[in-house]
Amino acid sequence: MARVSSVAEPPAAGSGRAPVAAAVVSATLATAVVLSGVTGTGQRLVRDFVAVPEPAAPLSLLPTTASALRAWPLDAVSWVASGVVPTGVQQQLILVAALALAGVGTGLLVRHAGAAAAAAAAWVAIWNPYVTERLLLGHGPTLLGYACLPWIVIVVRSSLRTRQRHLLLVVVAIPASLTPWGGVVAAVTAVLADLSRGDRTLARSAAVAAVASAWCLPWVLPAVLVGGVGADPDGPAAFALADDSGLGTWFSALMGGGVWAAGAQPLSRSDPVALAASLGLLGCAVAAVLGLAVAATGPGEFSRRGAAVAGLALLLLVGPATVAWWASGPGLEVMSALQQVPGVALFRDQHRMLAPGILALAVLVAVAVAWLARHGGRTASALGCVLVAALSVASVPDLPSRMRADYRPVTYPADWADAVRSLDAAPATPTVLSLPWQPLRLPGWAGEPPFLDPLPRAVSGTVLTSTALTVQRPAGSVVVDDAPVGEDWASGSVTAASLRRHGVTHVVEWLDTPGSLASRRDGWRLVHSGPSFTVWDVSGAQ
Repeated sequence: MARVSSVAEPPAAGSGRAPVAAAVVSATLATAVVLSGVTGTGQRLVRDFVAVPEPAAPLSLLPTTASALRAWPLDAVSWVASGVVPTGVQQQLILVAALALAGVGTGLLVRHAGAAAAAAAAWVAIWNPYVTERLLLGHGPTLLGYACLPWIVIVVRSSLRTRQRHLLLVVVAIPASLTPWGGVVAAVTAVLADLSRGDRTLARSAAVAAVASAWCLPWVLPAVLVGGVGADPDGPAAFALADDSGLGTWFSALMGGGVWAAGAQPLSRSDPVALAASLGLLGCAVAAVLGLAVAATGPGEFSRRGAAVAGLALLLLVGPATVAWWASGPGLEVMSALQQVPGVALFRDQHRMLAPGILALAVLVAVAVAWLARHGGRTASALGCVLVAALSVASVPDLPSRMRADYRPVTYPADWADAVRSLDAAPATPTVLSLPWQPLRLPGWAGEPPFLDPLPRAVSGTVLTSTALTVQRPAGSVVVDDAPVGEDWASGSVTAASLRRHGVTHVVEWLDTPGSLASRRDGWRLVHSGPSFTVWDVSGAQ
């Protein structure tokens, strides 16, 4: 950490080891409190965040379907690492890295403002509604992209030589590049950070763009091979911002809330005290912007530069929420029409786009604390830091308890391994249909929350799972299906003809989860029967 901080920009008053230590301590403490209840080495099954005890090797070096591409290259990395690090431990490491890297990186970004400012920025970057709602969605891997943004800015704006800067840039972007979204947001941040340098050149910015494009290749190449896969035009409406504060979608987004899934909205978001705390942090950030503008008054180049800094700070604070609000409302039809353009679907989850604004909030709050340090001394800055941390905790007081409840370790039932082995014992690589034909599972042995079907990660073969996600919105339910199969499997009508059309050789039935199983099984041969799963060989179905 210290090495990265030493290469950022020339030291200023308040720089040195103390701010670095303050950022590390604050981030470590916040991470420890948030994850205090996330113990045990078992797997976590939280909506999109799923793992299996023994992941199967990928069928090929690159994914060949749109559904497999969603979790690439993270699934490949998880499989490679599973020989050394159990998958449950991998999940814990992802959570710790997502929080700690975000906190420490944001603290280092403002280290020249002093120790109290660095500590405040680190805490706010971790404990906020945005991080909370992404975690409750099961988007810990996506938060790795959020966590890498301050590190990318530090490296790109450093005084290192170009080659060293590029190498270090790749290193700090690796966690983000584990997901397509993370790779894209890291690439855009790297280019914009380079363009913000006073000594920028077109050739050097192009080189940064080339380096950033390279870490996206692990998912761009298979996406090209899969083909121009469009997305469901209903996606933007399903994943549009929600008003989880009662103050409107724009204010909800500005505070970091507004996630589309009601189950990922902490109950505290509608609490008056929590809302007051979030508004208090926003007030600190706005005061910091006004302070930058006031400091810019006066003649000369310094005045113009200061005014530009204040304007940029305000843009970073309100810009992401405004863009997300537009895409969720006035621009919804435009976003829907663009879903057929490959890659645009990455931006249909409007809440995910708020990351830069939340980091800007953390930085501006640190600027406000630094102002206290300059005008009130160490005692005032320390009190300001404590107040900021208290407001941050009060904005989502139930974050640790929700993490404890949702991220408890789960033990797969005993017949899970037997069911997987029965598929692996097939004479040829199986093509498996997972029933009920629903994307989410909610078996009694796992409990709440529901989670994506993990079978594709466990079977050495092709697994067909539903991608038809039903999202409840105020105007009614919206069904998003990016890869419809054209069959009526959801109602239990699983015919021999439909199985042959998709080359299905085996069917796995989850016995204790909502949804319809096959109404008829003519010609199916039972190869495994257990209390939680049944496996059928349907190669002879009639």
